[in-house]
Amino acid sequence: MRFQRVLRITVAWGVMACLTALFEHTALLVHGSSSRLMDRIDDRLPTAIIAGLLGGALYIFVLRDRWRRLPYLHAVGIMALLLLVVLLAFLIILPPDGVGTTEILDHALSYAGVSVYLYWFLLMAGTMLMVRLNDQYGSGGISYLTGFYHKPRQEMRIFMFLDMRSSTSIAERLGHTRYFELLNELFSDITDPILYSRGDIYQYVGDEISVSWSFRRGVGRQRCIRCFLDIRRKLRERAAHYQERYGLTPVFKAGFHYGPVTTGEVGLVKKERIYSGDVVNTAAHIQNQCNKHGVDNLISDDLVKVLRLPPSYTLRGIGSTELKGRSQAIGLWTLEEKGAAAQ
Repeated sequence: MRFQRVLRITVAWGVMACLTALFEHTALLVHGSSSRLMDRIDDRLPTAIIAGLLGGALYIFVLRDRWRRLPYLHAVGIMALLLLVVLLAFLIILPPDGVGTTEILDHALSYAGVSVYLYWFLLMAGTMLMVRLNDQYGSGGISYLTGFYHKPRQEMRIFMFLDMRSSTSIAERLGHTRYFELLNELFSDITDPILYSRGDIYQYVGDEISVSWSFRRGVGRQRCIRCFLDIRRKLRERAAHYQERYGLTPVFKAGFHYGPVTTGEVGLVKKERIYSGDVVNTAAHIQNQCNKHGVDNLISDDLVKVLRLPPSYTLRGIGSTELKGRSQAIGLWTLEEKGAAAQ
């Protein structure tokens, strides 16, 4: 998904380059100067594509993870300084025609030089803002902006409820402040697997996270299951860090279920999307059964039937279980990647 983000940035920058070329072309014609639109596009588009690929990759793969905990304005300030250094370096290495070494500073401070800097600054600042908004609202951000859920809608959704094991004893041992720092770091680490699986973070409740997918997205490529496995893999990779800093190795347990829900936005001052339906409570109750059965994930029989799991996964039946609030027992399964148990 990171590659997809880089490609989206590149396409967006290419579109902006074409729009800027069109604006310049129109302005020149209005002022009586000759201009060819394709010449303007040829001047800007290749640079935008190359800059989008290189700059987008640098930001998404390197800088985003380093800057994501900084306030947006602080991150933009750092970006502004880096951009200034990069543009000055290009000006020194590849000076425009007719600009000598002694005239580089004058050119940088000229109207043309400042205009180029402001163009790339605004483009980068806008890109960073959109990436942060996507991180904030997940893949449902577009639906929020377009008012897709302004009126309640019936839809099929998959839910995963994540909860940290032994959270109460961990909180008592660490104290409130250190426990909050732990949760903040944990949630930061598991955000990317959720976003890359195209999931929507529904709620944070203490140390619990509820994640939702549309049926098509969650079932496609088994994204809902892969999300949990990627989270588990990420925490195992970071186990030494958590052990050194907090004296523990965090482990999450997950419950999965799917079914029909009514989705809509509520509130005037602070709008929030909510899901109404039995499937939400059932997924939470399934997660509560993990400790009882000694596993870190439980999947409802209904969801297992539609996932079409590849041979790389092993399923073990738990049997039918009575859940609070349900009149009928529900079949449960636990899943493991082949070879993962030995890790």
